[in-house]
Amino acid sequence: MKKISSIILARAIAIALFTAVLAGTWDAWWHGVLGRESFWSPPHLLLYFSVIVAVCLGLYGYFQSKEKRWRNLALILLLIPLSGPFDELWHRMFGVEDLSSPLIIWSPPHLVIIFSIIASMVLLLPVLRKDSKEMQILFGSMVFAALHNLILFVLTPLEAEGAWHLLGFAGAGLISAGMFGILLLAQRWIPTKGAAVFTSAFALMVTAIGFNEKIAEGIKILPHEHAPPFLMIFSMLAGAVALDLLSSKKPWLRSAVAGFLWAGILYGFAWMFFKPAFVYSMREGIIAIISSIVGAALIGLIVSKINFERLTNGN
Repeated sequence: MKKISSIILARAIAIALFTAVLAGTWDAWWHGVLGRESFWSPPHLLLYFSVIVAVCLGLYGYFQSKEKRWRNLALILLLIPLSGPFDELWHRMFGVEDLSSPLIIWSPPHLVIIFSIIASMVLLLPVLRKDSKEMQILFGSMVFAALHNLILFVLTPLEAEGAWHLLGFAGAGLISAGMFGILLLAQRWIPTKGAAVFTSAFALMVTAIGFNEKIAEGIKILPHEHAPPFLMIFSMLAGAVALDLLSSKKPWLRSAVAGFLWAGILYGFAWMFFKPAFVYSMREGIIAIISSIVGAALIGLIVSKINFERLTNGN
């Protein structure tokens, strides 16, 4: 039997995991719009199929090569479906989370799934680095977009405008750090100018699924408001463009500028679209903008110190 090259396997797994992230976003939207439904709902089926494909390909890669990297990848991929029984046990012990609690995101079973996908994506990068430049741009953008969305999903309870806003408007600093930290890493890995914009475009393609505001009757969620989708898209792309245009500058500086643009656009104008009960003060908007600049600058400093190439280039 002819062997499948490791690059083809890595491409296929990257597509499967990206599709799993897409399905997860679709599922979150589905729960909000239609409530809890059948185990066999379309988002669930797409998620299960994507994960099964990724796991099977990962195991095949290990049995074919016997390499340590593929063994680690296969083991981490196996954690994704194994988190299903863990989630069921968690629900039996502590009940089913509702949308009024940040545990809908931060429950241990959910975090296992999220960080298993993140770790799997990172392990794919050294294999994808051996691909052609064009494919590195395509699949690198896809991988970092998935990492971008997963990190921001984990940070959702800290959003200043979200249902929980656990840190108030200062939470914008951590959102900014997560967003621009991933984009800075993408710039270091993807071999082309415009890496931040390409990654953001892929990320927005997934995020757009969740832009519908409708909530199903009976779904319990804390009352809140947030910016319209077009403003969220524009602010994110403005930050990404700044990162690419300032690519010759120090990471902390270009990240700080990107953080300022993102938060300045988002928190400077979002209040205009809020219902009166949710309009925030100028002071709160300024806190969000300053926090975003500080968070982005700090993550820029941290990223500049990380030996990311050794981890992701297979050196």
